[in-house]
Amino acid sequence: MPASWKYFGLRTLNMLLTIFIIAMIMSALYTTLREEDQIESIHRQVMGEVENLPFEDADEAYEYREERIQELKKEHDLDGPRIKRIFYNAADLVTLNLGETHRYTVRGRTQISAIIMYYLPYTILLFTTAAVIYTLLAIAIGLKVAQKGGSTLDKIVTLISATSSSVPVWWAGLLFLMIFTYMLGWYPRTTPLFPSVRKVGYLGYLQELLIKMSLPLFTIVLVKFGGRLLISRNIVSRVLEDDYIMAARAKGVPEKKVIYGHTLRTAAPPIMTTAVLAILTSLGGSLIAEVIFQWPGIGYLLREALHESARYIREPGTGVFEDQLIIGITFVLVVISVVGFYITDILYGLLDPRVEVGSKFRKGEK
Repeated sequence: MPASWKYFGLRTLNMLLTIFIIAMIMSALYTTLREEDQIESIHRQVMGEVENLPFEDADEAYEYREERIQELKKEHDLDGPRIKRIFYNAADLVTLNLGETHRYTVRGRTQISAIIMYYLPYTILLFTTAAVIYTLLAIAIGLKVAQKGGSTLDKIVTLISATSSSVPVWWAGLLFLMIFTYMLGWYPRTTPLFPSVRKVGYLGYLQELLIKMSLPLFTIVLVKFGGRLLISRNIVSRVLEDDYIMAARAKGVPEKKVIYGHTLRTAAPPIMTTAVLAILTSLGGSLIAEVIFQWPGIGYLLREALHESARYIREPGTGVFEDQLIIGITFVLVVISVVGFYITDILYGLLDPRVEVGSKFRKGEK
């Protein structure tokens, strides 16, 4: 088997092992907290029963209490070793076998896995599209600005980029909603609902999707573009100072070939790494942006589940405790991050000509 395939297999195995370890940790925390609450509730229930039942002596009351506690533990599957339940819960978490929600329905289905898989593509669509756009723009403009380091253009672009990258997405989102929705009326009022494909057809649904996606996409690109541009500009500037670039220019190699051939190829791996990290960061921090724009993604779903659970805790009976849905969303976001880092590691080796994927240094080899 080639060394590269062994490398891919080993990295994949490490990724899967990492995901399962994370699932075990999350399951251990969740199972422990949930079972401690259940055991405490059982003790309160039994103590109430003991107080309302006539017993001849304390020993009889104690014996009844212990038997009743064990009976209720067995009824709630709490009588066996906890590590076994942690393992099974981790397996359910990995397969998203988390049962059903109490409030959400997608096409008549209430399974948590179906709910998450319905909302997740919208998050990936919005933030991945935005990341691709501002990354490509940052690379194209960063190459031009890096060629004119210290010029007036460089100073203006640096100032604008630093200003835009310091603006929070939620603040820019609220500002643009106020301008384009409430003042100019160019953008429809935010709602997490989309029309049915059966009613408007695929073209109508696509048109509604693009309209609803336009403002959040514009906001994310505008805010994130400045930071990506500064990173691309700095990476390209350092590469342009390398000896082989200066040697290529001294030999009379055309400037376009120097920039788009030598420079861009060398700068591609770190730029790609920062772009993937930006996507992962956006997915993890998508809650606020999706709530502001009422975008029906995983962040919006998480906020709704947290809101319902908080209302249930404050006023039992008025809300729904969506603990399984919350832990499922959190695990999915963690898995996306782990897989993203795995893809970044593989692509880095494929893009960087100085890195041979799967190679090993052996003493005495040249």
